[in-house]
Amino acid sequence: MVARRAIRRSFAVVTPTLPSGTHVLPPSRHATLRVFSRSTLELAGITGVLLRLYRAVVLSGDAFANWPMFIAGLVAGVVFVCAVLTWYLSNFTFRRWPARVAAFVGVEVAAEFGMSSVLIAVGREPIGSAMATWADWWPLAGQTLLERGLVMGGYAALLAGAMWVVTRRRA
Repeated sequence: MVARRAIRRSFAVVTPTLPSGTHVLPPSRHATLRVFSRSTLELAGITGVLLRLYRAVVLSGDAFANWPMFIAGLVAGVVFVCAVLTWYLSNFTFRRWPARVAAFVGVEVAAEFGMSSVLIAVGREPIGSAMATWADWWPLAGQTLLERGLVMGGYAALLAGAMWVVTRRRA
């Protein structure tokens, strides 16, 4: 009799219970990346800094001598920023996307402005075939804001359209 109770207790402990909601599921091993991808300041800020440094590398030196490599470098930058924006937006619902895209663009461009300032200060910010000066900062800032706003806004609109089509077909 005692042995049967011990066996029942051991099975009762081993038997898993199903959670009633997702809030009681154990944390994922990817929780750190998920938290990072939800942070507008961190993700957009790092993206802005990396994109500005990448731009400086692509535009410096003899990049214009080899046009296919130059175009490939610019396309790689656009693909990178669109991939990061997709990763960021995947954490939010459709209704929150317009505000999130605007915030992402704002933070990303502000980070690029800051990195551009650092690059101008050390004499490494390319503009055309020369290095930019402080007088070129405002035109560079305006061009960056316009380009990033058009690229990311347009991409987010295309992504939203694709998501809308996919979700409507399932329903």
